[in-house]
Amino acid sequence: MKIGVFAYNFRHKKTQEGLVKLFLNGYEPECILSSDPVKLNFKTSEIRVTPKDLNYEHPLNISNTLGIPYHIVNHSSIECSELIKQYNLDLGIVLGARIIKQNIIDSFNIGVLNMHPGLLPENRGLDNLKWAVIDELKQGVTSHLIDRYVDRGFLVDRKTIEVYEDDTLLDIFLRLQSLELDMMIEAIQKI
Repeated sequence: MKIGVFAYNFRHKKTQEGLVKLFLNGYEPECILSSDPVKLNFKTSEIRVTPKDLNYEHPLNISNTLGIPYHIVNHSSIECSELIKQYNLDLGIVLGARIIKQNIIDSFNIGVLNMHPGLLPENRGLDNLKWAVIDELKQGVTSHLIDRYVDRGFLVDRKTIEVYEDDTLLDIFLRLQSLELDMMIEAIQKI
């Protein structure tokens, strides 16, 4: 199976750990499609979950070390679609991306796999860890093949995590992200 990875063109926890997890499990992506930062046009939460200023490697350094072609490209562009077709990619894996448009999804032979840190369909969108706390939902991860709707598509798997009485939001975040990467490998195997 020919895999392409959607990544951010900056240091990012899920991008780095996802690339390493793929490599350690015998999956070598054909290419990395890396997008520059995008200014988001919505109000962000005052309560931050993710840690700041951790020293991750830039994905370009990882791709150079692993010998994976690296392309800086807007994930919604014609250029991105052309690269997917040029590499004849079967599966895209989201390790860092904003909303991916239907024409990009359709460029893959199979589709685009996302690991969402919430149980779909009831916990969609951003800040879902915090919404799950507020709405008293179970914490978990969903792996799915995306479609044109946000956090929808073909469900591959859903798993919950334990939440302990003394957990902080960071504890839950890290446990969810660890499960996302395990589920990524399981989903590739199922697909």
